[in-house]
Amino acid sequence: MRINRVLPLAIIINTSALASSIIHDTDGTPGRVTYYNQTALNVMVTQSSSAYDIRVYAPYPGNELPCQHAAIFEKYTHTHLADVQINGSILTAQLERGHEHKEKYIEVQCIDNSNSSVRLRHNIAPAPKIKLKSKMTASHWQDGDHLYPGFYQDVRYQATLNIDNSEETGFCTASSIESDAPLKLEPWHSDGFINDIISFDEPTYYDARTATISAQIVCRNTGGTTRMVETWKLNQNNITRDISTYIN
Repeated sequence: MRINRVLPLAIIINTSALASSIIHDTDGTPGRVTYYNQTALNVMVTQSSSAYDIRVYAPYPGNELPCQHAAIFEKYTHTHLADVQINGSILTAQLERGHEHKEKYIEVQCIDNSNSSVRLRHNIAPAPKIKLKSKMTASHWQDGDHLYPGFYQDVRYQATLNIDNSEETGFCTASSIESDAPLKLEPWHSDGFINDIISFDEPTYYDARTATISAQIVCRNTGGTTRMVETWKLNQNNITRDISTYIN
């Protein structure tokens, strides 16, 4: 008995995946604004200064088709960190903790005016870094009376402050919390700078009723807001320092 075997017809369909072209951040460095030429988007602007809640403005006036997908990646490892929600020209994402000091980029996949798929990248800086080495010396203790507490007549503050904003649009402000703290910045520090090292060596004064000198430095960029608080307690037998850093 002869068995007829019916061989299935193998139909091979060749498909060519249309690879999206990548348009990198045009200046290669993080910053608030990235401009693009002759593509789906004209500009991307980071509106947020948070390490965890990202908001980017990405209008597409020359293209009626919205962008289809967006995500945030680490810049050098290209590790996926978060998907991005697209709501018209507003892109938002939430990042988990642990990536504050890593440079990132947002990648948006769009259709340009020639109906081609493109992926546009916009860099986001690491959160600002603030490092402070300081010491406080005090001498000539003056005993108090029934009206006023005792205090040090001579107090001197010495410090080195190192700020790294990682981008030209990062800026910082300083303010006293208690007493006239010597930790201050120049007016131009609030206009935008990449990094700076500042030295302090000066006498300072404090309110004997609180026996406290406290100040804060706040720096903001596209990757977050860093707040450093330094507090000194000056008692007759002990001078203590507390320093805390917060990132948002």
